[in-house]
Amino acid sequence: MLDNDTTEETAAADEGLTAHMRVYRVLETLNAMGPGLHPLHRIISQSSVTKSTAHRILRAGVAARHLVYRAPGRYGIAPDVALHRPDASVHLTLPHNSALDRETTALQRQTAQVSMAFGAVLIDDTPSRLMLHHAYGRRTDFQAAFQHAAVDARMALRYAPLTADGPGLAILAHLDGAPQSHRMREILSEGYVMTQSPLPDWLILGVPLWRGSTVYGALAVMGHKHHMERNRREYAAAALASAARLSARCELASGAMRVAS
Repeated sequence: MLDNDTTEETAAADEGLTAHMRVYRVLETLNAMGPGLHPLHRIISQSSVTKSTAHRILRAGVAARHLVYRAPGRYGIAPDVALHRPDASVHLTLPHNSALDRETTALQRQTAQVSMAFGAVLIDDTPSRLMLHHAYGRRTDFQAAFQHAAVDARMALRYAPLTADGPGLAILAHLDGAPQSHRMREILSEGYVMTQSPLPDWLILGVPLWRGSTVYGALAVMGHKHHMERNRREYAAAALASAARLSARCELASGAMRVAS
């Protein structure tokens, strides 16, 4: 039996949200909170979903074995899901944390281009990638290009199918059941892929992020076409090094979570 936490009902901050949106709000909160188990009152506070709603969602997640519960009133992402096994059905987002912020910022400074981090979203019929973080330093040209781009292009930079561009293709090439094309084999061989970005005249280079032997996101470097083409190997090396450090941290965190569970 699950404990009934005594945390008071939060204010109705979830008014106007659909039932599905509330589920995603709770799951995204757990992802952002990182590995391990978290008290119900913190989940409620950070998700702004009422206690009764959060409790129902969490109990359903435990019943479906996507979440784990430990008394008194602590929940977390189940190890099989957190490790993003190929047969796990929930792939949400890379948690926002200081390591991700540091590496993305460091990559931007090292390349003097725009850097981005993406998470794999594999919960529907169109596997996609979602931007989680970006750093552009003093690149006011990126700000201007983004603001003047069409709405569809701006949306695609944030969220798009894996087939759309470099970061998505870097993820797709390493998924079970990926198409066996010449391009996929080339990505596997090179370790990175560069394509047109959603913004005109800007290219984007993507490398995979790993947790263990499973890809779960991508890092990207984006810049003007001539800079990217001239320095692609240098930028790829920098992105791969950053991705390796982040992946190593995720592996350590996953090991700590397995010990805790």
